[in-house]
Amino acid sequence: MDKALFAEFPPITDEQWQQLVLKDLRGAAPETLEWNSPEGIKVEPYYRASSQQPLTIPVRPIGEWLIQQDIEAADASTANKIALDALERGATALSFTCHADTDVNTLLKDVLVEHIHTAWQFTETATLDSLITLINERGLEAEAIKGSINFHPSNSAAYFGKYQQQLPGFKLFTIEANPETTLTEQTAEQLAAAVKLVNELTEAGNPASEVLPSIQFNIAVGTDYFFEIARIRALRALWLVICQQYVTNYNNPAAVHAINKAVLPEKDGYYEMIRQTTQALSAVIGGADSLSITPHISTPDKSAGFQTRIARNVQLILNKESHLDTVVDPAAGSWYIESITSQLATNSWKRFLQLTQPS
Repeated sequence: MDKALFAEFPPITDEQWQQLVLKDLRGAAPETLEWNSPEGIKVEPYYRASSQQPLTIPVRPIGEWLIQQDIEAADASTANKIALDALERGATALSFTCHADTDVNTLLKDVLVEHIHTAWQFTETATLDSLITLINERGLEAEAIKGSINFHPSNSAAYFGKYQQQLPGFKLFTIEANPETTLTEQTAEQLAAAVKLVNELTEAGNPASEVLPSIQFNIAVGTDYFFEIARIRALRALWLVICQQYVTNYNNPAAVHAINKAVLPEKDGYYEMIRQTTQALSAVIGGADSLSITPHISTPDKSAGFQTRIARNVQLILNKESHLDTVVDPAAGSWYIESITSQLATNSWKRFLQLTQPS
């Protein structure tokens, strides 16, 4: 577009903005409106484009994210019914927490895994072997099956060597954040853990071009709305810098799955609906690839179905009615978010270097 939008409005200089601020404050110093965040970042009363140097943020190829429902698979038959109902009602991804004796065939009965994303959490790889057997028995192309795995093998190289060819569309490794630390610490620690894993796998002879796409970052989104947006953007920017040290022309965005931070049991369900919505907005605007919303269930016998539906519908409304799936990077051009993204990235990088320096 050659013609600037709203060109009929004359530009306003920084000095003119400053004069307006001073007028509105009636002589008080603008610095009185500044505050320091828990991340050690000074938040200013206003931001202008002239003072910004935005980072290059790798974004999803399209704006759409996966609407994931997390399911406890202690009873495979019950979990299957929940899964089919979730898909019928709008979920586009399913996450299963499995046990050693989980029957994968029963769990995935009538679930077309080739058309959705599945996430798996387990303690033994027997579940994964059963999934591969099911894929083969259904005659599906392995490349068409997309998913992620939250499992911590004792031998990462052997695990990768066994399953990377059988499940090429899967994120075989999940790097989780510690939600009890600052966003800066979380980002630095996740990046350091990812680099340690990449080094271990590449030193075992695996190409970095195959290792890097096999990693997913999981985060828990809190209620610090703008900083949570910035945290995801900073993570994606820094991960690309790291990846390009291994593969020069690497340009795949980081895979980020978000879940809302733990619900507050002392709050009622209506409070949690609002909280879930702002957390979901942070994740989506920040650029998460998939999102789970944990429902607020105070009395399982009465409210479980309602709260689960509400938690899922939060995402459906953002997707189908607010159309956030059609915007590639909604935060771009917000100079406040751009500023704290850059500062979070700088602080996280400094901490990352401290964590990865040889002792």
